[in-house]
Amino acid sequence: MIFVPVGLQSLPVELLYELELYALSEFFPLVSHHFYNIFKLASPFFQAKYIIGRALGDVAPAPSIIYTKALRYPLCNQLVLEAIQIHLKTLNLRLDDLHIQLPRRLFRALEPPTAGWSDDNQPIPLLRYLYHTPEIPTVNANANQGYALTRAVHANFIPLVRFLLAHRASPKCHDNLAIKVAIRQRNIIMVKLLVDRSNSKERKAKAKRRKLEDRVVLDSSMLKIAVMSGAKDIVEYFYREKGVLPDMKTLKRL
Repeated sequence: MIFVPVGLQSLPVELLYELELYALSEFFPLVSHHFYNIFKLASPFFQAKYIIGRALGDVAPAPSIIYTKALRYPLCNQLVLEAIQIHLKTLNLRLDDLHIQLPRRLFRALEPPTAGWSDDNQPIPLLRYLYHTPEIPTVNANANQGYALTRAVHANFIPLVRFLLAHRASPKCHDNLAIKVAIRQRNIIMVKLLVDRSNSKERKAKAKRRKLEDRVVLDSSMLKIAVMSGAKDIVEYFYREKGVLPDMKTLKRL
């Protein structure tokens, strides 16, 4: 048990905030329920100052590194990111060409809501803010070997899959793992979404559309997974529409 002096417990909230910003201790808010509740209810601007202080350390890293570190904190929501953006404008940080790396925590616990997925479900609003705010560095959607797209596919989060694909997420990452997950789930809609490119403007204009290159070159190993998973519609799609030929072992299973 950690002993907390009685006098420290009676300090004003504002002074406790100043102490934490000076110490930048990850343990200080955990020494008592009183402290935990105080720091949990702190404003986004305090949270932003704390995160920036932890990210800066003894040096002044590039903005992309600060944002990458900030996103790893569970307390880092859009309001905190907006506060971080305001604070960074006051710092003389060097510009860089590095990308923000999306953390696993944003996608690890994706569970379909009762009403089904929509564009308003997290983390889409947060990602929309990151991608569409000009002052924020470029975001790498393929961080951690394409973890974001793979988890979105696993959760059948189609709006998120569409969003990530529109922002250069690649199904090729980690040996086409996102596509393999969709195949094993026997999800033909998801497989087609990952493989086929679309051109909605040309389709709406009813113009003759040139054939776009697929995002992934399908091969016999993926056809084998489809056969072993009993995904007959995916097998048909691979063979009839994409011209994927089975190897001998797969052929014997057909």
